[in-house]
Amino acid sequence: MPTALLVSSAMYRFGTARMPVALKTAGFRVHVVCPKNSLLLFSDFLDGGISFSSSLTADDLAITAARAAAEAQADIVIACEESAAVALAGAGRLLDRVPATGAEAWGLRAIGAWYGGPPWEALRSRCVERAAAAGIRTPRQITIEPGRTVAADLAGLGTPLLLKRDYSSAGRGVVPVADARQAIERASDPALHNLDGTPPPADCGLVAQEFVHGRAASVSFAALNGRMLAGFTYTALQHQPAPFGPASVIELGHDPALLETARRMVELAGYSGFGGIDAILPEDGGPPVFLEFNGRPTQTTHLGRLAGADLCRAMASALAGQPVAAGTADPAARKTVSLFPAEWIRDPYSRYLTEAYHDVPWNERRMTAAIISITPQLHPG
Repeated sequence: MPTALLVSSAMYRFGTARMPVALKTAGFRVHVVCPKNSLLLFSDFLDGGISFSSSLTADDLAITAARAAAEAQADIVIACEESAAVALAGAGRLLDRVPATGAEAWGLRAIGAWYGGPPWEALRSRCVERAAAAGIRTPRQITIEPGRTVAADLAGLGTPLLLKRDYSSAGRGVVPVADARQAIERASDPALHNLDGTPPPADCGLVAQEFVHGRAASVSFAALNGRMLAGFTYTALQHQPAPFGPASVIELGHDPALLETARRMVELAGYSGFGGIDAILPEDGGPPVFLEFNGRPTQTTHLGRLAGADLCRAMASALAGQPVAAGTADPAARKTVSLFPAEWIRDPYSRYLTEAYHDVPWNERRMTAAIISITPQLHPG
């Protein structure tokens, strides 16, 4: 039975909290590193872990994760958010801070096997550039250099435009603008550059990107050594918050072109772990337009069994050296899913709460009660 270590720096990531049951059902032992009172700790499917009481530095989080990995003898280390992935990417340079033959060194090497360098995919603009260079369809974009780029430089991108900042996540750091002039004006807005109130990394850039008309679509996948083991596709019917936040209602489907885009991006990144891509299915009927790569579990990773492609089971099979067994999505099947609690937050009276499959974790009553209790406090509107 393989062991998974989930590493989270967040208190209330609903998708993260759903990972233990998906992993456990697929045959994993599940250990965690997360803040005290995190939703993750309300899961009934944990075998152990470490919780921390205060905000850790990135290096301290990596060292703590290393201790947990060694204690659990983890076969896979999973960063649940971008901030955790950035912290774990620094594991290699921390080896000289710990005894060479100790448990922490073993854990740091185990983390390095999954996060062996800077997560280039978090640099959204460079990720798009690499995809375009590999022949994958992407939106046109131009880097905005403060004080140097002028509106005329962006004229070829058309209207409207998107401003997109590196390290953007969940719609934060993405701003629609009417035209090139407004793009230049908004580019200097400090709110666009702050990452949850903290200054951005030195390599954080900003681009103006053409707006591609079409349907928002995504792939969630599991991958190992640059090979996509399994994946499923879906389109977004509603977003919370609109218009660029995470999906709150999705339609599961089967789009071979989307899966091929994801497969090529996994290969390009040499990626191992759970992840996803976001794309647009353009109105012109052409190939999917790749937008970004998420090197972490997405909010839909746990839905693999429902989608017909069990991502956690595929990973368990691959780690055990067995033929990948994930199931196959039915090309003709389409299922509308209301994501909990996102759609409840968006509209408490939404028809999707009753008409669609509502993804409430009724098999984890403590977690469900915690989410129902905390959500009105986090989203009083």
